[in-house]
Amino acid sequence: MRLPFSGRYAKLETMNRILTDAARKRMERIQELENQLTQLERQVAHLKQELEPARKRARELEVVASQRADLLNEKEKELAVIREAASQRADLLNEKEKELAVIREAASQRADLLNEKEKELAVMREAANQRANLLNEKEKELAVIREAVTQRADLLNEKEKELAVIREAVTQRADLLNQKDKQLAAVREALTERSLRIQELENTLAQMGQR
Repeated sequence: MRLPFSGRYAKLETMNRILTDAARKRMERIQELENQLTQLERQVAHLKQELEPARKRARELEVVASQRADLLNEKEKELAVIREAASQRADLLNEKEKELAVIREAASQRADLLNEKEKELAVMREAANQRANLLNEKEKELAVIREAVTQRADLLNEKEKELAVIREAVTQRADLLNQKDKQLAAVREALTERSLRIQELENTLAQMGQR
């Protein structure tokens, strides 16, 4: 059974897309391998440059060995010592690598801990900033309250001054009233004495009238 044209076209499109994706991934892989190869070639060239002095030294040693065959044994012994030292150095290097791995692990853990502490410090700083902002707001509110208290204190001082004036006036008026009371008491005393005197005179006149 033949597929319709549109179905075959869609199938071809799907296959084409699959092949295109595969080709693209293959090209990316090839490019990645080429980059790795380039990097390896650079590393090899660098190693060759580093090994060139050693090769030159080896050629010189070969010339010297050929010219001084009698020193070959001594050089072999020296080389054995050097190899032993190199072996010991390699062992020491391995130990140092292990120690360095431990140090790196500790440094990594310390870095992680430092990151955690930095995060905690950031949280604390944020909280401190919020607290500082709140404190500033409270300081502003306190400043307003202090201003109101100061104004109220000034008003209270003015009222105290007014009250002092009123008290002074009341005191003066009380003194004046006391004086008036004293004067009134003296007048009353005089009137009482005068009334008694009049009463005596009337009594005397009454007795004279009876005679």
